[in-house]
Amino acid sequence: MANEWISLTGADDRKIEKLLVGEFKTIPTTNQYETRRLKNEDVLIIQYTSGKTVVQGKEKYAQFIADFIGGKAKEQEQKDKDTENDKTIIGSDETLKGDTFGGMVVAAVKADKDTRKRLEDIGVKDSKQITDTDIITLAKKIKEILGKDNYCIYEKTPETYNQHTGNTTQLLNAMHTRVLKTLGDADLIMIDQYPGARINLKNAKTETKAESNYTEVAAASILAREQGLKQLDRLTEQAGFKVPKGSTHVKDALLRIKKENKDPNMFVKMNFRNVKKVFD
Repeated sequence: MANEWISLTGADDRKIEKLLVGEFKTIPTTNQYETRRLKNEDVLIIQYTSGKTVVQGKEKYAQFIADFIGGKAKEQEQKDKDTENDKTIIGSDETLKGDTFGGMVVAAVKADKDTRKRLEDIGVKDSKQITDTDIITLAKKIKEILGKDNYCIYEKTPETYNQHTGNTTQLLNAMHTRVLKTLGDADLIMIDQYPGARINLKNAKTETKAESNYTEVAAASILAREQGLKQLDRLTEQAGFKVPKGSTHVKDALLRIKKENKDPNMFVKMNFRNVKKVFD
């Protein structure tokens, strides 16, 4: 029986974990690019830091395991990508979700094949790989290419965020749904995956690291981040000091808000644990 070597992207980690309940065992990795190796009598599975998964072994067994853990073979992935390139796609992403200061911003972008190419030509990519200065410049270019009817930004300030009575995931689902519906129908609606994502719209899908695979999601992440930076700048002006990003080094800023008797509802997310420790 011939040996098979199947390269996959998007394999289901939960199903890979289930294999360990059976005959598969974890064995040592052989280099820094591997995150895990699993093996049984017939098949070897290698997971890489890039997200790729390789299944190697006797042909029918390797294909069976590849089908079980899901994902797409390289050839199929390319075919799907070529097909998707002809589609009109809407992508959405959010920012400030994990920041103590600021509320939350969600943006969506709609593009067809020609618009997508123009966005790619100006260097649209995942906003986390772009400096704040370049974000502002790039966001302006994106808006010029799209026109006002092909993007939508929905912003919650800390004050309006804190008025929401449900949990953060419910709010995020509602915000994504709002911006996506505003842009109308599309062949595909792609949302960057977050825990609890539930978007009940036609052709809507979620995908981990979608901003790396879809130009529309990457463009949305840039527009969302630009608006998030503007919000933090407004809060800095209102506070009288530079408000910090993130949630790691924020205690001094929280204490200063309290010491100066400023209303924390206007600056921070009141449901965050580090905020409750200071203001409860």
